[in-house]
Amino acid sequence: MKFKNYLTSIENVSIYPMVSLIIFVIFFAVVTWYVFSKSRSEMDELSNVPFKK
Repeated sequence: MKFKNYLTSIENVSIYPMVSLIIFVIFFAVVTWYVFSKSRSEMDELSNVPFKK
């Protein structure tokens, strides 16, 4: 049996791509909001973290 036949035997399999898309969009929106809500000075400080000991 091929892999494609396994997917056709699962009920409501069409919901999985939609759920994963929704999770991705929510995650992307949260990360975008986080980046744009930070001030310039905080981002400058965070950009120098790898160089500090």
